[in-house]
Amino acid sequence: MCFSIALCVALASHQFLGPVKTAIFMDLVGTDLEPVAKSLVLVVLVPVLVLYSMLVSCIPSAGLLVIAGCFFYGVLFLFIAVVLAASGGHPGAWLAWVLYYATETKGVIIMPMIWSAIADVSTPDLAKKAFPIMFFAVQLGGIAGSYIAIEVSDLGGEVGLLLIQTCSFVAIAALGWLACSLAATAPEDAALTDSPSTAPLASSGGTAAGSSRGEGALAKGIEKILEGFEGLWLLLSRPYVFMAFWVSYANLMPRTVLDYQNSVLGVARYDDREQQIAFFGKVNLIINSGTAVVTLVGTRPLVEAFGVGNCLLALPVGMLLCILALCMDYGLWMSTVALILVCILAYGLNSPCKEMLYVRTSREIKYKAKSWSEMYGNQLMKLLGAQINLWVNREADSCQPRCFHSLSTALVASVWVVLWIAVAAKIGAQHRELEREDKFVS
Repeated sequence: MCFSIALCVALASHQFLGPVKTAIFMDLVGTDLEPVAKSLVLVVLVPVLVLYSMLVSCIPSAGLLVIAGCFFYGVLFLFIAVVLAASGGHPGAWLAWVLYYATETKGVIIMPMIWSAIADVSTPDLAKKAFPIMFFAVQLGGIAGSYIAIEVSDLGGEVGLLLIQTCSFVAIAALGWLACSLAATAPEDAALTDSPSTAPLASSGGTAAGSSRGEGALAKGIEKILEGFEGLWLLLSRPYVFMAFWVSYANLMPRTVLDYQNSVLGVARYDDREQQIAFFGKVNLIINSGTAVVTLVGTRPLVEAFGVGNCLLALPVGMLLCILALCMDYGLWMSTVALILVCILAYGLNSPCKEMLYVRTSREIKYKAKSWSEMYGNQLMKLLGAQINLWVNREADSCQPRCFHSLSTALVASVWVVLWIAVAAKIGAQHRELEREDKFVS
């Protein structure tokens, strides 16, 4: 329950923060530079991800890890809110860039960090029963967050939403700490606070320190840096983990194209920034409401009837159909419908199945490889989609009134989905084998 509420608050804040980021960036920087900003997210994420992996090694307590992450982003968003308020809502373009990257990195750190802790204390059987209803509970937060975005004018405008975001980190940290503390009280969940996999790391550090203080400190520092990249090695050296990453985030490449087109068309339709935030909030409200329905009544029966592997095939098929529909009928209505449908499939069915895949892995993979997958690999897929936006569909004066190229977009999406389906089929078969033999990937 505590984990679910923490995720609920995290998603709620993400749902109203995204429209604020988009509206401010499009206004202060411009629609033509959004694909460039998206392409540079990977550069910003490299030091953030290495630091996070080092923290995972240094902080064995998942509760303290959640608190550390929330503290950093809480201070950052408070700073952004203060500067925005002091400038009367019209700061320099630099603040739009800071807000953009703060939002992007926060979105792939806070919730994945909580899910890593959840997967660490969940058995495979419990995951199949609990994860769908947990995703339903989380979507209630998404609905609340979308409604907050719609009511932006009555909640203090953009500054008010940023302050609400700052306060939400306090709730997430408290709930995450409480959930981890409760989980650690059960003997079978002791890995949260005293994992055998972390013991060799601690002992090796102590041995190095025993040789000499200076050499020990240097060796320990190098060791921690290498541990920061351990998750990348696990991701690349374990085929199951790499395929799990692929089916988890392959949708982000074509969805980045849909997101950009919906943002461009929405900004063109509404001139006022608060109206744009309200529009994006309404879109998110429909997405979260639809996802809530799917996770409540559809996800568990579908997984039990068809299995995790077969359910992973639904999103690529739906994605291709939606992309082709937008290519044939380009407009705000079609882009909104396409985005809503693929997001419901992604959040309502694909995401729970993705979390179930990681239950059959070791603690190192859950935290370290999964963090590279969700923080760095996540943005890699968005980077690929941003290249389509940048080189094929980028908004410019020379291509007005329509810069969207249907044929090229449809061709790239089709090739991508064929590869995606092949990987989904392969990992589905391997997951069924792990379930049958009751094995784990380490």
